[in-house]
Amino acid sequence: MTVEKLRQKFPMLDQKIERKRFIYFDNAATGHKPQTVLESLQKFYTEEYGKPKTEYKLGKQASGAVEEVRSKIAAFIGASTEKNIVFTRGCTESINIVAGGFAKGILKPGDEVLITALEHHANIIPWQMACAQTGSILKVIPLIPSGEIDYKAYQAMLSERTKIVAISHSSHVLGTILPVKEMIRAAHKNDIPVMLDGAQTVPHMPVNMQELDCDFYTFSAHKMGGPTGIGILYGKKKWLEQLPPLEGGSDMAKKVSFEKTEYADIPARFEAGTMPFADIIALGGLVDFLQELDMQRLFEYEQELLSYATEQLIKINEVTIVGKAARKEAVISFYIGKEDVKELENYLSEEHNIFVKAGDLNAQPLMKILGVKGLVRLSFSYYNTKEEIDAFIKALRQYLTKKDG
Repeated sequence: MTVEKLRQKFPMLDQKIERKRFIYFDNAATGHKPQTVLESLQKFYTEEYGKPKTEYKLGKQASGAVEEVRSKIAAFIGASTEKNIVFTRGCTESINIVAGGFAKGILKPGDEVLITALEHHANIIPWQMACAQTGSILKVIPLIPSGEIDYKAYQAMLSERTKIVAISHSSHVLGTILPVKEMIRAAHKNDIPVMLDGAQTVPHMPVNMQELDCDFYTFSAHKMGGPTGIGILYGKKKWLEQLPPLEGGSDMAKKVSFEKTEYADIPARFEAGTMPFADIIALGGLVDFLQELDMQRLFEYEQELLSYATEQLIKINEVTIVGKAARKEAVISFYIGKEDVKELENYLSEEHNIFVKAGDLNAQPLMKILGVKGLVRLSFSYYNTKEEIDAFIKALRQYLTKKDG
């Protein structure tokens, strides 16, 4: 399938804003939705709507559809069983379930939690909260100038005090793909569990829990092109059974009395309240769509876009690209001297309908390390094209000329 034919499957990409086509380079924030997702939502709401875990026919059908998607997700990420898959309301909630569970049941004063300097605020704040509640210590794995982690420093930081390593699979700012297999093996040699934040990785490359052997893995549906308000928490059985639930209520319990509550088995014990079941069902269609396209092929195409855009940007003297890891997602972040990055973001949007992300990118600690107030980020998906990159480069040169003039 050509990119042009593929783009036809995304209704939003055919829309015009103020009668002009738009170029979308903010895929690290969220991804556009293929027609199959939209059709699934409409079909469910208009023809099949019923609440799961009810006994009438429509409810039973909805329950079966939700569990079918759970199985699809397990297969998509190489989980050994669908019981490893917890539906949440976002990647952030997934991380909070793990961090909150460790705070309630595992962490003690003096224990240590390791994260990297690359983390999104969503994988910093929950662990800060957990450490504040328990007297544990949050330790940060440093970077080397390329934007990769200092692996030797990481190895030295692992100790009997380390109770979990909680790290991004890939950086939402620099694009760095971390050496997670090696990091997991090193942690496991010390009997330390590892949680990977895969929000930026799952939409762009194949992942397999059996190959990674991580203990927890989190990601969001909306960044993949699925509906908003859904997250996934993968966890090994032994760890999910150890964690207390973050929230209580509804069907996360088997038996409830005023004296005592008996929690449901995993994964249901972590799914309190009415989950966004219509959106979960629509996510199943997206998984089928991505499986048909082949995640490895999509990754390779996005790598072509990354290489092409990098080649064009380095020709512009005023541009400084930050993050030059050997293995990167299709993400480029840069700055232009002392120029306000938000000004460029607004110029591209208002003058050219080119949508990028600029600012601290929900990574204020990383900005401090890099010595910048903010960056401009281009993040590509498999529906982007080299022609769109050319249009961006032309607009950027016009901006620079205007500033000089």
